[in-house]
Amino acid sequence: MPFRSIGPSLMSGRIADIAVHPTAPGTWYVAVGSGGVWKTTNAGTTWTPLFDDQTSYSIGEITLDPTNPDVVWVGTGENVSGRHVGWGDGVYRSRDAGRTWQRMGLPRSEHIGRILIDPRDGNRILVAAEGPLWAAGGERGVYRSTDGGTTWTPVLQIDENTGVTDLEFDPSNPDIVYAAAYQRRRHVWGFLAGGPGSGLWKSVDNGKTWRRLKTGLPGGDMGKIGLAVTPADPARVYATIEAGEEERGFYRSRDRGESWERQNDYISGGTGPHYYQELEASPLDADRVYQMDVFLHVTRNGGATMETLETGHDKHSDNHALWIDPANGDHLLVGTDAGLYETFDEGRTFRHFPNLPVPQIYKVALSNREPFFDVLIGLQDQGTLHGPSRTLNMDGIRNQDWYVPLGADGYGVAFDPRDPDLLYLMWQEGMLYRRDRRNEEALMIRPQPAEGDAPERWNWDAPLLVSPHRPDRIYYGSQRVWQSDDRGDSWTPISGDLTDGRNRYEQKFFGRVWSVDALHDNGAMSKYATTTAISESPLREGTLTVGTDDGLVQVTTDGGRSWRRTTALPLPALSFVNDVEMSLHDADTLYVAADNHKTGDFTPYLFESTDLGRTWRSMAGDLPPGAIVWALQQDHLQPDLFFAGTERGLFVSPDRGAHWLKLGGLPTIPFRDVKLHRRDNDLVGATFGRGVYVLDDYTPLRSLTAGAKALADEGTLFPIRDAWWFVPWQPGQAPGRPELGSDDFTAANPPHGALFTYHLRETPATARETRKRDEKALRGKGADISFPGFDRLRAEALETDPKVLLIVSDAAGRKVRWIEGPAREGLHRVSWDLRGPVPDPVELDPPAFRAPWEAPPTGPLVAPGRYTAELVLVTAGGARSLGAAQSFEVKPVPNLPPGTDPAAVAAFQGETAEAARRLEAAKGELGRLKDRLRSLRATLGETPKADPALHAALDTVSRTLADLDRRVNGDPIRQALEEPEAPSIGERIGAIRNGHWQTRQMPTATQRRDLAIATAGLDALEHDLKALIAGDLAKLEEAFAAAGAPWIP
Repeated sequence: MPFRSIGPSLMSGRIADIAVHPTAPGTWYVAVGSGGVWKTTNAGTTWTPLFDDQTSYSIGEITLDPTNPDVVWVGTGENVSGRHVGWGDGVYRSRDAGRTWQRMGLPRSEHIGRILIDPRDGNRILVAAEGPLWAAGGERGVYRSTDGGTTWTPVLQIDENTGVTDLEFDPSNPDIVYAAAYQRRRHVWGFLAGGPGSGLWKSVDNGKTWRRLKTGLPGGDMGKIGLAVTPADPARVYATIEAGEEERGFYRSRDRGESWERQNDYISGGTGPHYYQELEASPLDADRVYQMDVFLHVTRNGGATMETLETGHDKHSDNHALWIDPANGDHLLVGTDAGLYETFDEGRTFRHFPNLPVPQIYKVALSNREPFFDVLIGLQDQGTLHGPSRTLNMDGIRNQDWYVPLGADGYGVAFDPRDPDLLYLMWQEGMLYRRDRRNEEALMIRPQPAEGDAPERWNWDAPLLVSPHRPDRIYYGSQRVWQSDDRGDSWTPISGDLTDGRNRYEQKFFGRVWSVDALHDNGAMSKYATTTAISESPLREGTLTVGTDDGLVQVTTDGGRSWRRTTALPLPALSFVNDVEMSLHDADTLYVAADNHKTGDFTPYLFESTDLGRTWRSMAGDLPPGAIVWALQQDHLQPDLFFAGTERGLFVSPDRGAHWLKLGGLPTIPFRDVKLHRRDNDLVGATFGRGVYVLDDYTPLRSLTAGAKALADEGTLFPIRDAWWFVPWQPGQAPGRPELGSDDFTAANPPHGALFTYHLRETPATARETRKRDEKALRGKGADISFPGFDRLRAEALETDPKVLLIVSDAAGRKVRWIEGPAREGLHRVSWDLRGPVPDPVELDPPAFRAPWEAPPTGPLVAPGRYTAELVLVTAGGARSLGAAQSFEVKPVPNLPPGTDPAAVAAFQGETAEAARRLEAAKGELGRLKDRLRSLRATLGETPKADPALHAALDTVSRTLADLDRRVNGDPIRQALEEPEAPSIGERIGAIRNGHWQTRQMPTATQRRDLAIATAGLDALEHDLKALIAGDLAKLEEAFAAAGAPWIP
């Protein structure tokens, strides 16, 4: 069962690095911060993901070997040190331009800052490993390889807490290398952005040995340092240095790093220097240097002054990567939090590439809109997006189908369950809004503390819940839980502080508590000691559970009047509770997903309590290491069936967490949120780097639960979801909107119509396959293999392959359609387009080219109503049913004009289809007769005994045939002269098919009249055609036979 990506690609996602092929300027490689590696060979017109099958999705660095640009090096583990960042598992190499990859080592580095390849020898490589962000140790520092990455030597190691974030060669001498050391540590409670280990280092022997640079540099603690060099003046080295207020800023060296001068006090800001703080120097102008920041900055005088490069209105903010065209310094590629941009005028104007579907999503909500539910997603730095899960058009989900109802960063989202146009959405730290799509106005509804109350502490991603019992009631969490019974107009706190209330500045970094004046960088992260998840039992109103960012789970059974801290939850201290869920089947059962990765512990923690938190059991089962559970969902029909969105993908458990199966067909990517649409049985996963994926109708997965026998049977057709009756409309001039070009991004709808899912226990074998299997077994035993006999071999040669058919019948038992599916073992899906069979002749040799407006022929719409599908296996032994038939409803989308009778519409199209079938039969017979007459005329010259009067008889039959053909196909003389003519039978039927078969509206009076005229014309035509065949043509053929004419084909 394939997953379906629905994008969005409207604003793409965070780009960490860019590499451009030096001799093929249209070939670009893009490292997506948490979306793998992508490649274009046509300057961004189309993109191909290259890293989907590798074990890491988080990318920090991409480098092309200057001695062979088809050798691509990738450093995994993004290097921005953000609160949301993923981690990697080392460095990778491709020798074939990204088609295949090898992991080349440093698996414990977790975050790679830079890879340098010696331009004289591609086997000599230097790697800047930042090392683990959340714990000491790992592989950090500078690593050197002289054998193409087969082995690595640590050549610069400072201490267990300090790595290296940047490296630069001297452009004129690769033996001179500069390194920026970086000491940093992030935990849930805060980020310490620097320390005494940070600093600048230099090597003069290609990285074998190093010494620290000090002259003119800050004497106190430093944080992230970005470096740049330029071939325009190789003696110059630039550095942007995070440090204390008196020492931080932009530094320049004129003597290859031996001494430094502070040019200004500017460093990257916004989310914090750790998120940007990278430099790129112009290869042509030694004084021009660009700095990554919220907005791009540039110095044109070697750092004496800095200015904002861009207006801020032509591209997204938050810049992370920059490529400068070595042949044109005004041509730049810029990687941002909203994807890739290109400028040819050094930032005055930009072009965006909205065809990279790599957004990072935190939370997802699903509406109850009919016919198809909406999707609301909160995204990293792209606000909140709203879009459809599928559309009524034939192309799919376009970028223009998404829009941004709220900016900034997007987090918790919800729909009013009764009104899909009423949205709850927020930006960071609790800024909650209610938006009405009817007027597109948003009202802030964040609760405020009463006078005298303690300040509210909001998580960056504050928990939000619409009560399953009262749709006007919403719950919202700071350090306490708030309740509103009027959709956020007024609020009441229903708890006290549910956390331990720790002060973040009293917590440890690097094993001790640091001064409040240290390089703490908490400007763009959550307050600490906050609630993180809320759930209310759908079975018992007022029973709620709440999780916190300091590892606590609290329960109330009386709507918040009293709370109880759960006990014995086997979590490490200060773990982060990612999700809490109350059972859909038992009011005393709850589930907790937590993680402790921000102390370096990547163990998945998932628990169930059946007594409201008094005792617990692990549900982590056989989840692999690193599969941190971000979100959990329980099936509403099968209590033991669970879905988990994890850091390592999407998993399903059929046995309440004892075992987990990873769902395939997805790229390597974390799923930060998962929702089940319980009306449609769709599984919706929100990824952190590849957008939204939908598994349409996951019903067959219920067969995995204990006691399900479907997979053991020879064949099973699973329950079929009701199908919506509509005609997909065409949004462009032709299907696929070719006028938009190849760079248009459109995500696919599911197949239109009814979706059939079936399972075959084994592949049906032909007699030949059975014989060969038996002979293989005999050969393995060394036994004789008997000659099968000619009769058996002859039968084998004539046997056709087995077929699987889905036979669809209406409520009266009439068969309306056969759908053929794969006859192979396993799970399969096919669809029925809710139409009858095509009345046209089957195309045995479809054309190699078909214009976009020349769609393959379709059949007539069937009427809404009850239908049944049966799974049938056809073999040489006959046809037989497998498993039970399944019934389903075909329902009209409720947008029909008043007075529409769907049954009458379908009946009229059925009558038209029958007329079209008769028409095609008549056309075929006329064509056959024309060929027959040509053969007769050619044969007459080889029949000397024939009466010459047969020439006139042939002409008479030809004239009669031409008259019949003109009634069917029109007047060829008037057509050749482009003159109007009266409609032929074929034109009348064709006009009805073209004008009515793509709508569910009632036929017009003109169409009804045309069908009546065409039907009467067919009646007369068939009569006259039979008369011709039985009369003049038969006499003509008798005369030829009497004259001894050769055989006539």
